[in-house]
Amino acid sequence: MKKGLTVHYILFIAGLALSAVAAYMITTDPDENLNSKLIVVFAGAFVGISQFMIIKHKRKLK
Repeated sequence: MKKGLTVHYILFIAGLALSAVAAYMITTDPDENLNSKLIVVFAGAFVGISQFMIIKHKRKLK
C-alpha cells in the first residue's frame, strides 16, 4: 500500500470513529450540546465517506 493511500485509510477510520463516538454521546446525554454533537456526527460521516470515495477511485486507477 502506498503512503498516500495509507493516509486516506487513517482519515477514513478516524472520521467514522469520530461520528460513532459523537452518536454515542448523543444517546447518553441528548440534552447537553445537541447541535454541536450533531454537527460532529455529520462532519465525521462526511470525512469518512469522502475518504472512502478517494480510496475507491485510487484503487480503480491501478
